[in-house]
Amino acid sequence: MVKRRTNQEWQTLFEQYQSSHLSQRVFCERNGLSLSTFYAKRQQLQTTESANIGGFVRAEVIEKTTRYQVAQAPVANMTLSIN
Repeated sequence: MVKRRTNQEWQTLFEQYQSSHLSQRVFCERNGLSLSTFYAKRQQLQTTESANIGGFVRAEVIEKTTRYQVAQAPVANMTLSIN
């Protein structure tokens, strides 16, 4: 039966891979991992991290404004002459 790993376990494996200086193929063989699963999960986690970088942030309203002031534009008497 294949062991299901959490994202945190995969992240730990990727960190171990980075520090091992082994090729992905050799690292997977030594750790009993499928190379295709290693590639796919790495891509999935990188995509998830990229998506989490941007996006919305929580904003807090400090002061509520309930009244609005509208300025009246002055009306001028002007004539436009076109020759």
